[in-house]
Amino acid sequence: MTMTSLSMLDQAELLQLALNASAAGDSGSAISYLKEATARPDATAPSHYILGAEYAQIKMYDRAVAEMEAALAIDHGLSIARFQLGLLWLTMGNAERSTNVLTPLNELGDQHPLCLFSRGLIHLMRDEFADVLQCLQKGIAIGLNTDIENQALNRDMQKIIHQVELLSANSGTANMKNEEDNSAAEEGDSQHILLSVYTGNENN
Repeated sequence: MTMTSLSMLDQAELLQLALNASAAGDSGSAISYLKEATARPDATAPSHYILGAEYAQIKMYDRAVAEMEAALAIDHGLSIARFQLGLLWLTMGNAERSTNVLTPLNELGDQHPLCLFSRGLIHLMRDEFADVLQCLQKGIAIGLNTDIENQALNRDMQKIIHQVELLSANSGTANMKNEEDNSAAEEGDSQHILLSVYTGNENN
C-alpha cells in the first residue's frame, strides 16, 4: 500500500490493518501502518502501545520503550502498556525504573491479573522465587476466567514460571557454590528469564 493510500485511512482502520498484519507474522507491514498512525496529531494510545509491542518482538527495545511511554503519556490508565513498559525496563536491566513503572498497578487490586503479574516481576527482581510463582500462577488463573484474558501475556508469564521452576530445581547444585558465585549465577538466570519473554527459544 502506498503512502498516498495510507493517508486515506483513519486511526481505527490503520490499527486494525496493523493487528491483521501482526497476526499474520508480517511485522514490516504492521510497523508501517502503526508509524503512519502514530505520526498523526490524533494518534491514539493503543497505536503507540501496539507499535511498542512490535518493536519489542523484533528486539528494538529502546524504540519499544519510547512507544510504551508515548502510549502512557496519552492514556495514563492504559495498564497493559504500563506493565509491558515495566517488563521492558526489567529486561534491559533497570530494576529501579521497572519498579517505579509497575508499582501503580497495585491499585488494580488482587483480582486483576496485571496487578499480580507486576508483583511477580518485582519479586523476581529480589530473587523471591516462591512469591514469583504464587503471583504469576494466580494471575494466570484469574485471567482465564475474566473478560481481560490475554492469552499471549499468559504464555509470557508461563515462560517465566517455567524458568523459575527450573532454577528452583537446580538450587541444590547452586548451593554447593560459595555465596559470591551463587549471587552471580542468580543474576544471570534472572536476566535470561526476562529476555525469554521477547525471544522464541523453545527452552525459554
